[in-house]
Amino acid sequence: MAKKLSDIQQEIDTSGLKFHKYLHDLLDENIMEKLESLTKLTEVYLFSGIIRNYFLKIYLKRDIDVVLGKEIDVEETFENLPVKRNSFGGYKILYPSGPLDLWFLKDTWAFQQGQKLLEFDLERRIPKTAFFNFSSIIFIINEKKFIYTMDFVKFLKSKTLDYVYIPNANYSLCILNTFYYSDKFNLKISQRLKILVLELSEGNDIEYHNAQLKHFGQILYGIEEIRKRLSIFRTELK
Repeated sequence: MAKKLSDIQQEIDTSGLKFHKYLHDLLDENIMEKLESLTKLTEVYLFSGIIRNYFLKIYLKRDIDVVLGKEIDVEETFENLPVKRNSFGGYKILYPSGPLDLWFLKDTWAFQQGQKLLEFDLERRIPKTAFFNFSSIIFIINEKKFIYTMDFVKFLKSKTLDYVYIPNANYSLCILNTFYYSDKFNLKISQRLKILVLELSEGNDIEYHNAQLKHFGQILYGIEEIRKRLSIFRTELK
């Protein structure tokens, strides 16, 4: 990845077609055909880890996260596949190759928490509601282009985890994912994110056990390990 922020921006801006081809190569053919067909009905926004991993050059198949601008009949659209409701009103479509998590814009947490003005210039506002800087980018499949914030650009330059938008429905997972992504991708953690993690851990009703079981399917960080890491943060901030 280029050194200058302007070079990184240029690389992102010119990667739309390459990323679109990458999706076709990486994902199950049936998933991509369905996503392409949905572009005829509504805006299809791809977000989360698959984009982050692409720019980190970690080419691994993973869950697909999609937001649709307009509502569709999910049961009818995915009639031959198991469909479950996921967190915060979305849907999990169980493809044989892996799940597709799908939300309607109106049902996303940020939209429901008073962000309805995002309908104006929507695609430029969505990345600004991500908690982590590495998530402050979306890919519009209809237009084969990325929309992102400078937070994402700075992340690619520094490989440092930071936060963008604090309001969140699951602070327990925000704290846990700070540890998890730092460990998994060997990322630094910004001072301001360490301060926020400490504030969230002390000022909220944090449920680490159930949050890990629900998200990871296992306990990755025991309570003593979590306390140890929080203590290290306090020491580093002195």
